[in-house]
Amino acid sequence: MLGVFCQILLAQFNLSGTTSLGYGDSENDFNFSEHRVDLNGNWNQWIGWMQFEYAKPPQLGREDAGLRKFRLEYVKDNFTIKLGDIYEYWGRGLMLNMEDDQSIDLDTGLRGGLLQWSSDVVSAEVLGGTQSIWRLTNQVTGFNDRVPNYKVEHGMVGGRVSFNGDRWQGSIQFLNSKEDHPNPITNENDNINHNMMGGTLHYFADNMDATIDYVKKDKSGFGFYSNANVFLGLWSIGLSYKNYSFATLPPSDRWNFVNNTGGALTMQQMPTGFRTHNSSLLGKITHLIDFNDEVGYYFTLSGPVFNDALFTLEWAKSSRHNEWYNDIQWNWQSRDAVSLPSSNPLMNPFQEIYAELNGYAMGQKFYYVIGVVKTEDVLDIFTNQEIDQYQSYSYESIEAVTIPTHFTYRFDNQYSIDILFEYQDKKKGFNTFSNFPSFGHDIFGSLYLKEKQINRFISVGIAKSPRWSASLSVDYADTEERAVVEQERKNNAIEKALDSIWDTSLTWANLEVVINLNQNNRLAISYGSLRGGVYCSNGVCRYIQPFENGFKFGLVSTF
Repeated sequence: MLGVFCQILLAQFNLSGTTSLGYGDSENDFNFSEHRVDLNGNWNQWIGWMQFEYAKPPQLGREDAGLRKFRLEYVKDNFTIKLGDIYEYWGRGLMLNMEDDQSIDLDTGLRGGLLQWSSDVVSAEVLGGTQSIWRLTNQVTGFNDRVPNYKVEHGMVGGRVSFNGDRWQGSIQFLNSKEDHPNPITNENDNINHNMMGGTLHYFADNMDATIDYVKKDKSGFGFYSNANVFLGLWSIGLSYKNYSFATLPPSDRWNFVNNTGGALTMQQMPTGFRTHNSSLLGKITHLIDFNDEVGYYFTLSGPVFNDALFTLEWAKSSRHNEWYNDIQWNWQSRDAVSLPSSNPLMNPFQEIYAELNGYAMGQKFYYVIGVVKTEDVLDIFTNQEIDQYQSYSYESIEAVTIPTHFTYRFDNQYSIDILFEYQDKKKGFNTFSNFPSFGHDIFGSLYLKEKQINRFISVGIAKSPRWSASLSVDYADTEERAVVEQERKNNAIEKALDSIWDTSLTWANLEVVINLNQNNRLAISYGSLRGGVYCSNGVCRYIQPFENGFKFGLVSTF
């Protein structure tokens, strides 16, 4: 009888999982040993998930060994209960967008509980728990490019009520967070109370859709996002508008989240309002969005231009709300608030125009993507002083024209060749202007050893589906910042071989082979170097150091 019972119990219980093993060793000590096991199980109305990790050290983040995440869910009829590590997304993320993005070492999950009731028309949910967020800053001791050194803890409780209509969807929500904010001056925690109220409204029609999302935070902070798409036959037009105003900070404190509190919380990952690039070169100049203080719009146009070809045009523009200037004591002051983005360089304007043509040719065997992108971004404001009718200011900016391309040719159902080529003409440096009679000037000083930097990225790959693929990537720059040039390079064998063709002191080459051992196991091995730089995900950016002359090994298995 016991054996029959066990057979019935096991028949109702399903267990699956994924293991991910990663190891890297390089000559510049970008070494890691990072391994994870995810277990998923369900039994009747119960669903469970656990993630174990051994990371000593990880690629990014703090060392860990043991149980990293867990969650238990119970679903029956109209009710859902979740206990453990919870990741929720409300509306468009203006109030709550929890994520575990290990590519930039950002984890904004909640450890606690959630209760949800839903019907065809109305649903309601409440959640509560604690949240610990590690971030990287040079405002406290222990700064390291790879390891976060500043932890903020939150005790949270929130709720949401949603409705579904024939063409309408909407919700109202609230959230309270009690923050323990470490104060580096007093060495004690400041207790800060955050309150947010908001609402979301969606409308759907046959040839259009629209969204409005609004959040009010504490007494003065707010966030607003709207988006509308119109479908005209095979063509579509989209327009979005963002207005994020949670904290007004001077240029010197803009990114100083240690000594400035009360602005947007890390769990508020809002729509960026510009294109998310998968291009290697464009990724390094992605605009770093300021969720505290940014206003902008984003226009898209897409449709077919001839058989099997699609044209896309996108235009993004944003800025801060105010111009910042120095008073007579060189203290920062703000003025001229706007509700539409400005081109004034003293308001950190950003603008990007993206055009792309993609499609198929040669009887669907040849796929191509050809783009042209112009990017202009003011990164930092240093000075801005006026005396009578005279003015003097300085700021740092980036201007770039990038051409990303991607070509794939399939010889048959098995073999294919894949080529990526990207070209970028980039200027980055300091701009100074003065119209004072004695020393008037308008000067640009490049950060590079040349006036501008030319970047090229090429990747050539061949694959046999579904068994294996191999690719060689080369990332080349003709100049760099002086600090980068003066660093000793550890050239690998591929770069040394290419050195007979051109100077490879600023070349990063990498060879990767991926083998599908069977249906459930994939092995990836790479040798070479990967260029460092800024990496961004959903508008959040961090610097990733180079990987010099080393090996990487990865094995992913499912069961």
